[in-house]
Amino acid sequence: MVPRFDTLDETPGFEVVDPIETRRFPLSTPSAVEPTPADPDSFRFPVTSACTIETSALTLPYTVLAYVWDADGEVLSELAHDESAEFPRDEYLIELNVPIKLYLRVESGVRIESDTDSMRLVFESETPVTVGARSFSEDPTGTVTTTDDPVDVMAAVSTLGSALETTTCERSWPTLREHPPRVERGDELSVPDGIEVPDTGVTVEVPPNYDAIYSVAPLAYYFGAEVVSGDTPRLTVGEFERRFDGAEGFEDEVVRTLEQAFFLDCVTRTEGHYQVELADRNHVESVVDLDFADLYDAPLDEQLSAYFSVPYSTLADTMPTWHRVAYVRPDPENVETLPYLVNDLTVLRTPPQPSYEETEKMRETRSAIDDFKRTAPSTVRSSRRPDEADGSDWTDESDWAVENGRRRGVPPIEEYVHMPDADALELAWVGDGTPIRGTKVLPQAFRNSKSDTSEDIIDITVVCNDDEMREEWDAVAEVYANRETVNFDVDVHFDASMAELQRLLQTPTDLFHYIGHIDGRGFECPDGIFDAEALDGVEIEAFVLNACRSHDQGIALIDAGSRAGIVSLENVGNRIAVEFGETLAKLVHNGFSVGSALEIARKYTAIGTHYISLGDPGLTLAQSDDVIPLTYVVDDESANQMALTIHGYPTREHSIGSVSKSYLEDGPQFLSTGPHNVLTEREQMREILADMPHTPLIIDGNLVLGREWTNCS
Repeated sequence: MVPRFDTLDETPGFEVVDPIETRRFPLSTPSAVEPTPADPDSFRFPVTSACTIETSALTLPYTVLAYVWDADGEVLSELAHDESAEFPRDEYLIELNVPIKLYLRVESGVRIESDTDSMRLVFESETPVTVGARSFSEDPTGTVTTTDDPVDVMAAVSTLGSALETTTCERSWPTLREHPPRVERGDELSVPDGIEVPDTGVTVEVPPNYDAIYSVAPLAYYFGAEVVSGDTPRLTVGEFERRFDGAEGFEDEVVRTLEQAFFLDCVTRTEGHYQVELADRNHVESVVDLDFADLYDAPLDEQLSAYFSVPYSTLADTMPTWHRVAYVRPDPENVETLPYLVNDLTVLRTPPQPSYEETEKMRETRSAIDDFKRTAPSTVRSSRRPDEADGSDWTDESDWAVENGRRRGVPPIEEYVHMPDADALELAWVGDGTPIRGTKVLPQAFRNSKSDTSEDIIDITVVCNDDEMREEWDAVAEVYANRETVNFDVDVHFDASMAELQRLLQTPTDLFHYIGHIDGRGFECPDGIFDAEALDGVEIEAFVLNACRSHDQGIALIDAGSRAGIVSLENVGNRIAVEFGETLAKLVHNGFSVGSALEIARKYTAIGTHYISLGDPGLTLAQSDDVIPLTYVVDDESANQMALTIHGYPTREHSIGSVSKSYLEDGPQFLSTGPHNVLTEREQMREILADMPHTPLIIDGNLVLGREWTNCS
């Protein structure tokens, strides 16, 4: 499937629809237009579908980041909020930074105007405009088979870089890093002929053991490196050598190498295709003396020599926050998860080694895990969510809550694991065991295909199986309403029977939101208990099971075909479960991934620590009006001004390395993960949020939507 072009029903214009990722972007015109097919190869940048329309103007529903190139490929202008430009008659290529990769090719005079409401492109007369589109969706290119021999695993990891579109610093753009090939275990090493690894000259040398190999997988992917066995852990290319046996320890040295090289590539690329002002470059140039113009065309070994002539500590305060760290058990089966993790450029670490001498960190881990031992087998809670505001457990003598000495619905206590804190927006765990925070990554989730849902509509199914819990449905109903650029179709069911629940789980939908009871045996229905483990398959993309101890039912849904979900590990109080469910709905509705939504909800709700996510943490259901979902943390406010910190949460469509530009200032772009500090007038904030009512704000530790703040402030 490729993007298509449909005429609008209620107003003149057309919309670009991505049926793979359920994304749509409307463009209005002064009079009716009829898109006709065009040649995708007529664009300088890769597109998969194209059309031509004739119009005198195009109006976008909101302001986006736009780049204008001339016929020779030179960037003439970069425009965003409240910026305008006019160009004489010539041939132009215009890139629009929207949820679908979009280019316009036109030969005309062009005037671009933007304000707080929209962006408008005006041509000198009615003229042909060729529109090219490409989905951000990516599938693995081929499958590499490896044995469990570490040397063969190294060879398999060495193929990950075959997905790079370029080996220059421009690879720091996510659109130039495609999905690496799948890796499967088998009886022999096999690399298909179609998988071509770039000849970068980069070698990564590590000992032949899984923990070292897994840790360098993102580095091998990013540099197109060959991973080989050796006694001296290091990266080499040409005359450059970067060793990983320094004072910080192997893994930290590997992570620092990736982060520093990637960050300085993002700065250096501003001398290339997109010659724009970048706030991060301004920060770097205030602390280092590097000639980025010379570095852009320099060989890789010279680039890296210059990059690493700067101490990591010098750059630490200027580098953006990494988006995800995953702790991967060094087990053979986890090699199959590596391509999906490095596709997002996730930092990979191995869990800390056990020690016979308890350290302070180990005591913290033991204390965290002990929090899950609140319910003794002899005194267990009933199946109904408690009403206590603090979510504390209460007991009765029901027999169903335990089986063979363990609580039903959740893993046995000895399987819980604690991940160390990391300087990242979210955490993930790969392998046996269940984390007490973050995402438990399940490889089968990545292999589950997308359900056959509506191509341009986000289908949401809500089941509320307890009348006393309708408060949560009332809370999320308004949240799940349509946005101007996203259509939602919400189907709600109350008191669903076992048969109806099974039917709903096997009906294609993007999000299944369950409100009710799960007693460990399954979903409580008016006519009995429905166990998801009995399902042969499901057609739901993602789920939220806002019920007590819903972990095992969530695992069953992933095994049956779902791709991601959020579940509880403990008993959850009704009132704060409502808060958690509403917060999740706000974030998912606004384009945050499952993993990011959970981390934010965990931080800003009283009961978020009771939940984890399962499956693919990078799955998103809706597009964001910010393109890259942003949170605005209000650090200080007065009657007239507001000081905010902006944090971006990369998605698979706009991964780490993307840039953002704040509507709240006329300043330069910034690398999206932030943090980025802004001082703005309070009235300007009100004007922006009037047009972006779903933008999440963090005020005094509470998450509110823009429309809620504007109505109350």
